[in-house]
Amino acid sequence: MAASAQTVRLARTEVMRWFHELDKSNDEVAASIAVAVSEAVGNVVRHAYSGDGPGRVEITAELESEAIALTVTDAGEGMSRRSKSTQNGMGLPVIGRVTDGVTVVTDPGGTRLSMRFHLNDASRRGSIFAPIQPRSMAVGSR
Repeated sequence: MAASAQTVRLARTEVMRWFHELDKSNDEVAASIAVAVSEAVGNVVRHAYSGDGPGRVEITAELESEAIALTVTDAGEGMSRRSKSTQNGMGLPVIGRVTDGVTVVTDPGGTRLSMRFHLNDASRRGSIFAPIQPRSMAVGSR
């Protein structure tokens, strides 16, 4: 879908509709997914395609045995070019706090942010953000 301001609400609505159709209702997980999707897609809209006009954002969601796996992908500039920006905000730290794990990988094709949400044990949520290798960052549990 196009990476525009309207996409944030549309993406959140579609992912939440999918989640609720799974019949795995859990208000804490639902709220965490809504916040994380909004922040991740908002980051794409604000940062991925600066000066190039609107690009595209892809969102995939998958039900695993005990977790939801969500991925937000763009074909923009990548994190390494943005890292010098004075506009770095709270998006990734917020995502790290509401997920059970997040990995960000940037390569010449763009950025892929992968998130996991455990369905049965949200007590692990509230992770810390730590780099794991150049151009890739992950959040691990405390």
